[in-house]
Formats: sequence, C-alpha cells, structure tokens
Amino acid sequence: MSRRHLRPFFRPLLALGVAVALLAATPGISSEAAEPAARTAAEAGSGSDAATERLLDLSEAFGHVARTVQPSVVQVSVKVQPSARRQVPGGGFRYHFGPGSDPEEFFREFRRFFDELPEEGGPFGETPSEPRPEKNGGDGEDDGEQRKSEDEGEEGDYEVPMRVGAASGWVYDAEGHVVTNHHVVAKADAITLRFHDGTEAEAEVVGSDPQTDIAVLKTDKAGIRPAGLATESVRQGDVVMAIGSPFEYAFSVSQGIVSARGRRMGILGPQGYENFIQTDAAINPGNSGGPLVNAKGEVVGMNTAIATRTGTFAGIGFAIPADMIRDVVDQLIRTGKVRRGYLGAYISDDPKMLESFGAEQGVLIEDVMDDTPADRAGLKSGDVILEFDGQAVASARKLRRMVAAAAPDTTVSLTILRDGNRQSVDVRLEEQPQSAAVPPRIGRAEGEPADRHQVFDKLGLEQLETVAPERAGEEEGVRVLEVRRYSAAAAAGIRPGTIITRVMGEEVTSVEQLAGALQKHDLEQGVRVRIETPDGRSRFTLLSLSE
Repeated sequence: MSRRHLRPFFRPLLALGVAVALLAATPGISSEAAEPAARTAAEAGSGSDAATERLLDLSEAFGHVARTVQPSVVQVSVKVQPSARRQVPGGGFRYHFGPGSDPEEFFREFRRFFDELPEEGGPFGETPSEPRPEKNGGDGEDDGEQRKSEDEGEEGDYEVPMRVGAASGWVYDAEGHVVTNHHVVAKADAITLRFHDGTEAEAEVVGSDPQTDIAVLKTDKAGIRPAGLATESVRQGDVVMAIGSPFEYAFSVSQGIVSARGRRMGILGPQGYENFIQTDAAINPGNSGGPLVNAKGEVVGMNTAIATRTGTFAGIGFAIPADMIRDVVDQLIRTGKVRRGYLGAYISDDPKMLESFGAEQGVLIEDVMDDTPADRAGLKSGDVILEFDGQAVASARKLRRMVAAAAPDTTVSLTILRDGNRQSVDVRLEEQPQSAAVPPRIGRAEGEPADRHQVFDKLGLEQLETVAPERAGEEEGVRVLEVRRYSAAAAAGIRPGTIITRVMGEEVTSVEQLAGALQKHDLEQGVRVRIETPDGRSRFTLLSLSE
C-alpha cells in the first residue's frame, strides 16, 4: 500500500496509540472514567424501581377501590314468566317488556341489559352472542333443562317456563334498600339477591320508575354494607370502575374513564329523563344496575346501557348519574313513587325556529294542552321561555328537568318572549300525570283537489286538500295527502295526514291561500309553519330549501 493510501489513517492511528499509552501509564484514569457510567446505570436502575413503585401504588389503589365497594354489590337474580309474546318465523318468540315499548327499535342501536330473557334464541329470536362456559371440556351436552321443539304444540305455541336471569345492584342504605335498574325487575315474579360473601336473601320491589330506569328493592338481610353515594359530579377524564355480573360472572370489575357527560339517546322514550354518563369501562349484559364508582370508591353512577351493534361491549357504556339516583331513590323509599312537576306544553329548541321568533336562545312553546298549568297561566303557542325561576333556560331537555324537579303544587315564575316583548308569567305546577298524550283531532276534508303550484313542487308537497273543522273551535287548514321522499317537507317532519294551519303566523284556510303565503317568504332562509300532526299534536316546523 502506498504512502498516499496510508495518509487518511495516520492521524486516527496516532491518536489511538497515545490513548493506549496514557491508559497504561495511569490506570486510575480508567476507573475514574468508569464511575460516571456506573452512577448513570445505578440511577437508571433506581428510576426503574421508582416507576415500578408508582405502578404498584396505582395497582394497589385500584385493588383498594374494588375491595371497598364489592361487599356492597349484589347479584340480582330474577324469575320471570314472560306474558306478552308473539310468533316470529321459525317458531321463536318476541318479548315485550312494558306498555307501549318498542324493543325492536330499542335494540337496533342501544341495548339495555334485559337479563331475564330466556336463553334459546336470544332476544327477539337472535342468535345469542354472549360467550358461555362449557361443562366437562365443552362436550356440548344440554344442561338438563327440558325443552320442547318448535314443532310441538299448535303452530309452535307453547308455554315458556319461568327462567332465572342475573343482573346487578348495590346496597343503598343500612335499612336493606338495594338499587338496580327498572328494566331488570319490571317483569320479575321473584327476586333473589346474592351477596359477595356467598349468602343469599329474597327481596321485594319497593318502587320503580321507568322514566329514569331506576328501581328500589328491600331485603331483610342483616349486616349489609351500604355503598357511599358521591356528592360531587364526575368530570370528563375521571377514572371510574364498573362492578357487576356480566354474563353471570359475578362481582367482576372493569376500569376506564368518563368519556363524556350529559348524554341522551332516547332509549327511555319521549317521557324519559336521560342525562347519562358515558364511559369506556367494559360493561356487558349482566352489568345492569351495578355501580360505577370513582377513585374514592364512591358510586357516581349506575350502569344501564351500552351502544353496540352486536349486543356486547363496544367501548361505549352509559350510567345514570348519582344526583338523579339520589333524588329518585329517596322518593321511591318514602312514597313508592316519584312525583314530578308538570307544565302541560309541547316544547322545542331548534335554533332556526327560535330565530324566526326573534330569540337567540330559550325554549319555544309549540302547543299548549287544554286544562293544564300552562293553559291556565295563559301561555300560548309561539311563546319562548327564557328563564325558569330566575335560571336561564338553554335547552328543552334542561327545561324538562327543571319542571320535573320542581315540587307539584308550587308556583314558579317564567320569563317569556311574546311578540318580541319580555314578560313574566307565574305558573302553578301540578303533578305529572301518567300520560300526557293529546287526543287526536281529525278534520273533515272538503275534497277540494290541489292545484299544482311551483312552490309545492319545490317543497315536495305532492297532494293537498282543504280541511273544514268538524267541531266548533277547531282550526281550519290544509291537509297534506302525499309527500315526496327526501324533500324539504319530508325533512321537516311533514307526512301524509299532517294539517298546515299557519305560515309565519298567518292563518291558511285553503290550498290557494297556503300557496300564496309560502310565496311571500324566502324558502332558502326557511319558512315557519304551524302544523297539526296526524296524532293531533300541534307544533311548529321549518320548511327550508337550504342544505
């Protein structure tokens, strides 16, 4: 190799040689240089130990919460004799769980945990999706229960024996009151509570409230330990734990966070009161009625529902918040029922509709029912409620909760906007009746054919007719006979049988008058119309061609 080729390596080789010579001459340098590295390694090990200690502390905290709360949690076993059923193809059954309930709609998106359902076929004839432990190595043998084939009996119609299903609950007080979901015990013929120590006791229903899905049971078992109910509301991101008996695996614990608050899904029906906590703590069928607890071991909610397309946990669960539980349970214990304030008006909070009345926020009264507190106080359709006893009203849901929380037979002050003017109205509330349905009012048609108007074509009003009132005092209007799919009218909730009575406050008594009234306004901006639905309810809606 030439000298020219060695030149690039000369300086590194010289430096290496000098370093070796120095180390050989002064061995102390190597030990001193090694000490910082040793200290660094030691510190790294110490840091690892500290991190482990923190994890152990966190693990111990979770374990402490579970050990604290589990003695207060119960497994609720119910015996049920389904009474309402109907045939479905294949000989299965469909079960109905309450007056006016629509379980098929209910189970489409949100599944509450009707754990009293019979095993075969699952709810509504579906194939059960929940895993079940197999006996003796999973040989698939029957559990010994006598079952009849679908071919037995006339058209597959036979009596279904009483079944045992399992859900969850928790001890509310030392007097033996246990809280669970209304849907868990709504069809129960007999209820047995199983405690964490393995003992069992019978229980009876003290009271149940379907509008919040809360029920209170009573047991005579002595020495039970109540769970503490939180006094502070949870916050988004708070760590929570769900305890219950998913798929009958008793006293299971899962952990997650509060994903959101104030959720409403409509699963309790139009008369229900929903203000759910959303959590990603794993909850499944069988967790119904079990507590959702915070890091202090306090009950912040009661597990009630999951959002799922499969029937099992998909990361979104819902729990009734502690403040709602406290109010309802205390009333059920005292009187066996829940008394709520009642106004007697249909309300909405659509921003565009409010804007059409000159209000930036509030709640619009769409209709006032006859002989109700709202009617007697002089409230009218088109009034916008701005305040309830001095508190700003931001949404229809908030107003419903305010009215319901007020004691019946008390007088409240409403600040309203009427014809652009603010005024105060005193209303004496009554006790909410079991049903506030409006009786249907159906007018008699004159049979006048609808002329084809461009405005009707734009909105999707295919066929109309003038309506003459059947009784004195009823309003005239125009009945919609046919609505084009995906049209502006369909999007506004207008369907065949709807009667249009006003356009932007102007009465309309014929098809021609309706066409003229609509043509006066900008359909792109939206036109407010007053309608009477086929079931007799009067309300406002907005016809708009804007996207």
